[in-house]
Amino acid sequence: MATKAYCKKYRKLKQIFESTYQKPVSDIFWYRLTAQLKEYLKFSVENSNAELIVKSIANLKKSHRNFRINNESFSECWTLFQHYYQQNKHLTCAEFLADLAQRLDLSQVSRTSRYNWFTNAGIPYRHEKKYPTSDLALVAFQAAKCLNSREMKRLDKAIQTIDVLVEK
Repeated sequence: MATKAYCKKYRKLKQIFESTYQKPVSDIFWYRLTAQLKEYLKFSVENSNAELIVKSIANLKKSHRNFRINNESFSECWTLFQHYYQQNKHLTCAEFLADLAQRLDLSQVSRTSRYNWFTNAGIPYRHEKKYPTSDLALVAFQAAKCLNSREMKRLDKAIQTIDVLVEK
């Protein structure tokens, strides 16, 4: 049975999510979201960083309509997001992309795609302008999500090709 303090914090987290997401959400949506957070991120309502996690997820859901926590590639993207979010540095966009290239294979990514990551994260790309890594974390999440999506498309295409060959 939930305590009064737990229920109060649970409702407060929902309000924080709604204010960051800038839309009201239903109780069932909130229940399912917290259940997914608990399953995939070991989330706890009583945890001291629960508000930070809820704000981060709300920002991700706001910037990506089809954002799913229960996606297989989510944990990779989230790990990369957390890596940059927890740093307390300022990097230029060029330095950030150089650092990101050490963590992800950016060789097959066009310049336009890289600029789109920044745009989708709400950060204008300026080669020499410094941004806090906490802001650039969303760009890293965008990059990881994009690269995982490309890999899944390649895999699906390969499976379709194999299926055609098998049917012949």
